[in-house]
Amino acid sequence: MASLSLFQLVALVAFLFTLVDAHGYINSPASRSYMCKQGTAKNCGEIQYEPQSLEALKGLPFARGSDGKLCSAGLSQFAQLDRQGPGVWPTTKASNVHSFSWTFTAMHATTDFKYYITKSSWDSSTSKGLSASDFDAEPFLVVPMGGKPPAASMTHDLSKSLPSRSGYHVVYAVWTVDNTVNAFYQCIDLDFGGGNSKADAAASSSAPNTSNATSASTNNTGASSSSVSSPAAAASSPSANTGSSGASAANPKSHAVKGNAAGCRMKRKRAPSASILAARGDYRRHRLQTQRERQA
Repeated sequence: MASLSLFQLVALVAFLFTLVDAHGYINSPASRSYMCKQGTAKNCGEIQYEPQSLEALKGLPFARGSDGKLCSAGLSQFAQLDRQGPGVWPTTKASNVHSFSWTFTAMHATTDFKYYITKSSWDSSTSKGLSASDFDAEPFLVVPMGGKPPAASMTHDLSKSLPSRSGYHVVYAVWTVDNTVNAFYQCIDLDFGGGNSKADAAASSSAPNTSNATSASTNNTGASSSSVSSPAAAASSPSANTGSSGASAANPKSHAVKGNAAGCRMKRKRAPSASILAARGDYRRHRLQTQRERQA
């Protein structure tokens, strides 16, 4: 085999150096790698010394299997990046995110940049590492490069706002290199505010069921309204309402029982209706008038 000239050797070394050193990371909003570099995130392992080195075979998050290891790109030396769960990673407010900024330690021919986000139904309370099924199938942002290298730094502006989400979610960024078999990967933790839908649903299912009590309260209110034939009739019987309140205050234990629908129904059966009270009033007035006529 013919020996290489000095010029060819220099060119080959420069080319290989470019392949090896063609690295980068997202610094805004801060990715997990960058947070480890800055010391914002703790217990990061080796990635804190080389946040630009998350380089692995193309295809993540969908085309090749690395479920549970997406944030480390399946690289065992960076396994700490796959830790997951509420409070494990510092988050950035999603409302402050209007672009994604990369820092490159070397530039390389690029196919595109793609950004994926966890599904709205994703359970943010899980401690399992991220899997392909956790993400929307389509990226919410694609930046084509057509084989051109990026500058030393590059910002990708959002043409529209981030997808609508609630609570904690993760963005998965992919930088696909054009003339190698590799790509670079970054995980970004965002807080959209509010609670995560699936986590909230789980919390609701474990909480005491108050729907029956609410229904009973609604029914009781309707029944109380129906016992008063009209606003005028209700106004003519304030003593009945006052008496009811006084009884409740005098006996707090019975007041607790009255929160039950059956107890309220029993109480209403014992209490005279507005029409009976009105009839009693008419009778008293008639009797007093008769007595005055007799005395006259």
